[in-house]
Amino acid sequence: MRISSIQSYLKISMIVTLVFVPAVVYADEGDGFSIAATLGWLAIGCGMVANLSLVIFKMMKKMSIMKLVGDAGTSQNLTAMYKPVLNFHIMLNSVGFFAGLSHGFMLIRDLDYISLSLVIVMTVSMISGIILRFTSGKNLKFFSRLVHGQAVLAAMLVTLVVLHVITRWHHGIIMNFI
Repeated sequence: MRISSIQSYLKISMIVTLVFVPAVVYADEGDGFSIAATLGWLAIGCGMVANLSLVIFKMMKKMSIMKLVGDAGTSQNLTAMYKPVLNFHIMLNSVGFFAGLSHGFMLIRDLDYISLSLVIVMTVSMISGIILRFTSGKNLKFFSRLVHGQAVLAAMLVTLVVLHVITRWHHGIIMNFI
């Protein structure tokens, strides 16, 4: 068996495992709120690690090129590391997106406008990232890069996550007293 077929098998098995996470969660006894909340925190954690790692890497790359303190090998080492960092970013954001989606489906009856806005922004970001990664058309790639790289989209995403956590936390406290 070739190594590439083993890697393909591992990738497919990871995707299948992620698809069945909600089924395993619903198998838990009780109302499932704690598991849904855990999936929500997993989504937040994955998003933070995935995006901060890419931003920090890009900042380090710009600083090393601008300062030119190190030799040319330092810049080349960082360039060689871009693909693994990008793959890490894609993988963790995908896990976070599907964990957040599962979290939302489990708590769909408590849907509010902040949560719906969060889903829309996450989906736009995810779709533009997928198009950016897997398309070959120059114009479509340019448009996707414009959408995916918007600081406004990132700021909106962070703001909506914070608002979602705050409103759900207050909602949970109020519902415990009723």
